[in-house]
Amino acid sequence: MSKLFRSKFGLVTLATVAVAIVVWFVNRNAGASAAEVPLISVQKGNLQINVLQGGEIRALQNYEVKSEIELPTKILSLIPEGYRITEEDVKNGKVLIELDSADLRDRITNHEIEFQTTVSAFIDADENRAIQTSDNQSLARDAEQAMRFALMDFERYMGKEVAQAVLKARRIPANQEELDRHVGKLNEARPRVLNLDDKKEVAPAKPMEDPLAIKDEKDDKTAETEEDAEAAKKKAAEATDPPRIDFLSFLTNDQLGDGEAQQKLRQLSNDLLLRQSELGIAKQNIEASTRLAAKEFITKTTLENDQVNFDKANLAVHAATTQLDLFKKYEFPKQAELFLSAYQEALTKLQRTLRANRSRMAQAESRFQTAKRRYEVELTRREDMERQLKACIIKAPVPGLVAYGSHSGSAKFSNDTIEEGAGVRFRQTLLTIPNMSAMSVAVSIHESQVKKVRLGQPCRITVDAEPGKTLTGNLREMAVLPDSSSSRFTPNLKLYPAVVHVDGTHDWLKPGMNAKVEIIVNELDDVLFVPVQSIEVENDHFFTYVKQGSSLERREVKTGSFNDEFIEIRSGLTHEDQVALAIPKRQTLDNNGASSPSPTAPKKEKAKEPAAEAAPAKKIAAAS
Repeated sequence: MSKLFRSKFGLVTLATVAVAIVVWFVNRNAGASAAEVPLISVQKGNLQINVLQGGEIRALQNYEVKSEIELPTKILSLIPEGYRITEEDVKNGKVLIELDSADLRDRITNHEIEFQTTVSAFIDADENRAIQTSDNQSLARDAEQAMRFALMDFERYMGKEVAQAVLKARRIPANQEELDRHVGKLNEARPRVLNLDDKKEVAPAKPMEDPLAIKDEKDDKTAETEEDAEAAKKKAAEATDPPRIDFLSFLTNDQLGDGEAQQKLRQLSNDLLLRQSELGIAKQNIEASTRLAAKEFITKTTLENDQVNFDKANLAVHAATTQLDLFKKYEFPKQAELFLSAYQEALTKLQRTLRANRSRMAQAESRFQTAKRRYEVELTRREDMERQLKACIIKAPVPGLVAYGSHSGSAKFSNDTIEEGAGVRFRQTLLTIPNMSAMSVAVSIHESQVKKVRLGQPCRITVDAEPGKTLTGNLREMAVLPDSSSSRFTPNLKLYPAVVHVDGTHDWLKPGMNAKVEIIVNELDDVLFVPVQSIEVENDHFFTYVKQGSSLERREVKTGSFNDEFIEIRSGLTHEDQVALAIPKRQTLDNNGASSPSPTAPKKEKAKEPAAEAAPAKKIAAAS
């Protein structure tokens, strides 16, 4: 029992001593903290609001040297980076890069064979087109000559006037003038163009008219009445089916002209008259011989001879009559139809010949155009490969400083290596030659600061390489959308690319230097402000700690604009107040009797300042 009691008493004693030590230590620290909190007076004056961003020096204008070789190639030789190209280098054509051209030369050699074949096919197609043109002219000339000869044969057989009357009745060219007009229309005709891509319904074709018929001018007029319409239909029917010609009527009415038919008719008619005269003489002889034989003045043999002559003359008359009838009924209509048909066939043959000529010419022209297009394509390809071969040697284009690769915003994520032996792809940027006379700073503005920034705002620029020099400029460019590459690893980070133009020309500025840019967004006159680390943010309310005698009072204030160092105080403080330069610890406040708002007190109206402006204050409060 005594041992157990002694052990419990010992534990209680140790616990009491430990609590006493902790209380003493806390009270000691609290008193020291309250005494050591730094204070600063509320300042009044002009406050400059700016946005501080880090960036990189770039040239406003860059001349990029790209690979113009479509085939993958390699770098054989390369000028050192940082080399300054002079005007003399540009004039003398100093070589900057030499690319491997072995594969390209092999391709040019293989293409030369194809090119020569294409040239031969093009020349052959051109000559064939010329030959086809000459053949078409000969065929058309022969067909036209045969047509004119057929017209002349018909006129020669029927007589010119009768032939013209017949041809007009058949509604075909009746003389050389009409024939010339007909040939001119056939030569002016163009083949129909078929639109194979048009899938619309085609209207029914009109009945084909006789292409050899002569159209009356009245046929082209629109019929205004039903009678005119019927007459037009009748004329169209007659045009498509011309009336047959009754050539016998020309013999009956004695209408034949002075042609071969009339001459043949006259010859047969004269022969019949001659045979009839001979028959009359033979008849007189036989009658006289009969009377003399009855009186026995002549012999029987003489009578028989006269009888034979009479019979011969009678037979000759019958033969001549039959021959004349056959000519009138059969030979004349047949020959007239043959000559007319030959003339019509010559007209149709001329039309077929011209159409066939157009067809053959279209084929020859199509082959020529195909060969020409292939030649042009191969020639363009040849010239392009020759251009690429020349582009394997890249010479100095403009004066400036040589930098490897591209200096665009996306180039930082590229894995392209510019060195001797490295592979090069088509349109890859090999060198960048910046224009050093006009420089800029590329910065990325956080989304919380975007609404403050406006184009044209002045800027102060400091370069890490020359910390003692301050440059001026202004904001000239700012993206509408955030940079997608900035959120590749941090999706919640939204940065807007912007460009600040540097005023003046500075020889010591080089692309790639690090710089800091202060964008001056506003100038506040005669305002109260305190350091941003003096402000504490709690539930979107802003507090600061004000000295009241020997203690600190936690007071709510209304803030305004701010920069990286100070924040505007719109209400809650006066110029005579002193505030804590840092947020004191809670124990200090408790020991010094500082007041704090009750946790159950209702929330005041939220500050009207946007959360974007409070973001830096929140970060500072969290850090402290």
